[in-house]
Amino acid sequence: MPRLPTRDYTYFTTVRGMCRSCRQIVPARILFRESEVWQERLCPVCGTAAALIAGDKDWYLSRLAEMPQDRSPLPASAHRTKERKGCPHDCGPCAWHATPCQLPVISVTNACNLRCPICFTYNRRDRIFYMPLAEIEEIVDWVVRANGQCDLLNITGGEPTLHPQILDIIKLCRRPEIGRVTMNSNGLLLANDFSLCEQLSELNVYVILSFDTFSPKSSINLHGQDLVETKLKAIENLKKAGVKMTLLNVLVREENEDVPEKLLTLMRQHDHILSLTIQTMTYTGQGGGSFARARHIPVDDAAKIVCRNLHGEIVPSDFVSRPSAHPLCYSLSYLFKLGDSFFPFTRVLSAAELREKLKHSYLLKIEDDNNFFSDVVNRLYAQNNTALLPKFKQLLGTLFPRDRVLSHFTRQQLAESSIRTVYIHTHMDEDTFDCSRVAMCPDQVPCAPGVLIPACTYNLFYRQQDERFYV
Repeated sequence: MPRLPTRDYTYFTTVRGMCRSCRQIVPARILFRESEVWQERLCPVCGTAAALIAGDKDWYLSRLAEMPQDRSPLPASAHRTKERKGCPHDCGPCAWHATPCQLPVISVTNACNLRCPICFTYNRRDRIFYMPLAEIEEIVDWVVRANGQCDLLNITGGEPTLHPQILDIIKLCRRPEIGRVTMNSNGLLLANDFSLCEQLSELNVYVILSFDTFSPKSSINLHGQDLVETKLKAIENLKKAGVKMTLLNVLVREENEDVPEKLLTLMRQHDHILSLTIQTMTYTGQGGGSFARARHIPVDDAAKIVCRNLHGEIVPSDFVSRPSAHPLCYSLSYLFKLGDSFFPFTRVLSAAELREKLKHSYLLKIEDDNNFFSDVVNRLYAQNNTALLPKFKQLLGTLFPRDRVLSHFTRQQLAESSIRTVYIHTHMDEDTFDCSRVAMCPDQVPCAPGVLIPACTYNLFYRQQDERFYV
């Protein structure tokens, strides 16, 4: 009997993936090729195609072992869509969904003053849409009823600052049940309208500013025009106005791999920059679907790129998986800020302890837990960390004053004086789509009252069914 041919990979498992060509849900093999992990779709019509989903199979296997328990968000009788075709076609969420919504994302307009080649979403230009205030209020009411408290609520678009009632939208979203309102922006209006920055500061909104490159040439490749000085001016205006912000970087293989290090430098220099989010390039949507595809950058490779030239200040093992999400989707590192340097939490906390503090919320949950904080103090003493110990004690005094009890949200905001965060977030495209990742997605789109759709499912399927965004 002849031997079967030897293959260049080891089969691991099969998931429900997607075919880029016919856009059908098809089986996809997860396989190990040397040290890398690949997802290969098996479409009976269009054939096979593979995409990199992890750079290191040992990292991949260790993260899979940390998968959290099913925490289905809604009772079977309430607010749950009926199962007809199965994931991802019954979103709402359906009974397959295994994690609650921690970050509601509301697209308030399809208007945008850019047409970036890397844009991973759809925004039709022939019919401009501005979500009415009444609809936004109804959606926010639904989010609060369905989820109770949320650390964050995100406003996006399009470009949200183009909505003529954007300030009224932010006011509607500021609710006692919502810790903070964040707003994505490309920064064009913020760079040219300082009064808008001042108004955003008065409303205590956090701006998520996209910043992908310091190179004019790279900016043209990524955005279609040189926006470097515009982005820097937006940062200057937001700082002057007192607006807190996150820098959002789309990381593209061999295009802007040097940028995260420079953005961390900006975060050291500016106290109003509280976090850095790395979103790896997603080859889908109106722009990204036609952008020249390179090897995907998975979460573990992105962590290595971020840490590449930091000389050990932050290392890849300082990143932990977000416990409410699939490990291929999210990784994060919490950092104490000491002047112009960072000290990762993982130097005094185990990954398991840190994940426990993040299990039920998007941001670090700061509660009355004497054992937790006393353990940190004892470990700092043991390390003889004379730089961090006094600052940590001072922070504890601020978070837990003797004369009053602070709310969870208030403590989170006060902690921002000393804590910074680096997030790595990989959205899925047609090549990397996996229903098991969708079922664990905590970032959800309330695209209508009573409906919550996981973000990547919305981008890949449902937004194209909405005539407000897609022709």
